[in-house]
Amino acid sequence: MDTDIRRVAEARSFAAKRGSDAAGAGQPWLSILVPVYNVLPYLEECLSSIIGQMDGDSGIELILLDDKSTDGSAELCAELIAGTGCNVRMMHHAENRGLSAARNSMLEAAAGDYLWFVDSDDKLLPGAVAALRDIVHASWPDVVLCDYVRDEAPIAAFAGRAGRLDYDIEALIAGTFANRRLHIWSRVWHRDLFASGIRFPEGACFEDMATVPWLMLRAQTYYYAAQPWVYYRSRPGSIMARISRVPRQFDVRRNDELASALNGFHHDLAHAIPGVGQETETLLGRFISREFFKISKRLLRSRQCADFAALRDQVARYRGMMEGNSPVPFSEVAIRYLMKGQVVRAAELWLALAVAGRRPANQVAPMGQRSRFA
Repeated sequence: MDTDIRRVAEARSFAAKRGSDAAGAGQPWLSILVPVYNVLPYLEECLSSIIGQMDGDSGIELILLDDKSTDGSAELCAELIAGTGCNVRMMHHAENRGLSAARNSMLEAAAGDYLWFVDSDDKLLPGAVAALRDIVHASWPDVVLCDYVRDEAPIAAFAGRAGRLDYDIEALIAGTFANRRLHIWSRVWHRDLFASGIRFPEGACFEDMATVPWLMLRAQTYYYAAQPWVYYRSRPGSIMARISRVPRQFDVRRNDELASALNGFHHDLAHAIPGVGQETETLLGRFISREFFKISKRLLRSRQCADFAALRDQVARYRGMMEGNSPVPFSEVAIRYLMKGQVVRAAELWLALAVAGRRPANQVAPMGQRSRFA
């Protein structure tokens, strides 16, 4: 208890100093970072939603990075930002390097205290920047979380207390995995969280899942706004659409990257939060085991495997990649589902485990005990 009280006091003192330092630094309080690649139909709506909320605030900078678009997106960006009077910078990659590289380049160039990564096919909802400004200038948290709208329906990105500065980082981790929303764009990050070298993994998919949990582990404070600030657009060509909705196709590389996105996180969680609670471990185990089930289901639907033996080998391979990253064995996760009355989820997981067969005692995830961000 004394340790918790001391930690909260230290976090409060640090936040107060951060606010004082920022007030005297003269640098932007917010950098909005938008990667651009072949998004011509959505670009004007996205940029208008941001520029319209900058309101001549010199404390906000907008950075765009064109990742070698071929559809005229770069030219449209130049048109849209010309003469706005806002603090806008346009960057370019000489070659297409992918989303993670674009974000990393903008991260290095950003001057703001806070960083908001916004995808160029999404848009900010009215009042989002003003609401963020009020929270930041009052509390200076490490992370600000918001909700979003998808298909005209509001979706909560977090399960936890809202409308207050919070110091319980285990609750931040648990509430994120409980709602299964690991987007980078539904959170605004203080730049200090990246100071330890965390970057998006270049050349890989599922960069949000492979980055967001580690950023949260670096935080001391957070604020959940419980308001939709982002309009999320589902596009047929997105990675998740391609990986989950194309019948009779199974992309091994992308599913492997999904399976390994959380490699080492359980190890880092235990190191950052000694004595982490059973509920938090259960929520992480549920998240990972659910992804294991969905990969297994995609394999079955794809009919890629020639026979049951080949299917079993592939499902067993994914179990071996993923179970070592769970603090709870998958069979125990199924039991805990059942104890919560979630019979269907328990049955689905047991079915995938039955297909995989018995897991050898010495089989662990290839990177299950390795930290990605030491």
